[in-house]
Amino acid sequence: MKRILGFTIMTLLLLCLLFVGTTPKDSWAAAPTTAFSQVDEWEEVAQNAVRLGTITDISGNYKTVVAIDYSLSDATAHTGSKIEVQVSNATSGDEDWTTYRAFTTLTGTQNLEAMGTEAAGQTVLEVTSTTGYVADETRWIFIEDNAVANSEMCLLISAVTDTSVTVLDGTTEAHTSADTLNNIADRVIMTIPFGFNRFRMIYDNTFDVDGATIHTHMTIVETTALPG
Repeated sequence: MKRILGFTIMTLLLLCLLFVGTTPKDSWAAAPTTAFSQVDEWEEVAQNAVRLGTITDISGNYKTVVAIDYSLSDATAHTGSKIEVQVSNATSGDEDWTTYRAFTTLTGTQNLEAMGTEAAGQTVLEVTSTTGYVADETRWIFIEDNAVANSEMCLLISAVTDTSVTVLDGTTEAHTSADTLNNIADRVIMTIPFGFNRFRMIYDNTFDVDGATIHTHMTIVETTALPG
């Protein structure tokens, strides 16, 4: 009897292990459904002005990941701008907006440097002055294109004094001497929790009453379906 009972228990354990070992694997073999989109195109925010970003419906999302880009865009000394993410449980109206995250950023005096003519895909960008750059540093910089929608963020990896800066990935767009390289910029990522119906960005450039203009931009990745 003990042998039969032991055999039965062992068989059940093996079946359980087989079930546990295969079902999750098969389930996670499928990828979640995600979509990338640009919500707020590059746009200048004047000194003492506020830019209200696009209101976005996220009620059907399991996950919403936001990428926010921002840069100073003139050479005036600046003591900061506020970036605010607001969420709402309501599906419409403006009475229920709540601050989810807010932070002050963009301080200093920027080196607004005219670029040379550069083809798309370039990693070495010619400049006359590298004031504000360090020879061996890694950080985000901003190329402000004369056609604002063609502006872009690049990851700086090195600089040659008063000659050039090098970025990790080739530029997406071609650029000319009408475009400028901006050395005070950054990019942040944050996740908006499941459960909110809408969100929007507020780009507040009223923190410094006599500061610089700024440029702002935002994209999202939305997860709208899970595997299984």
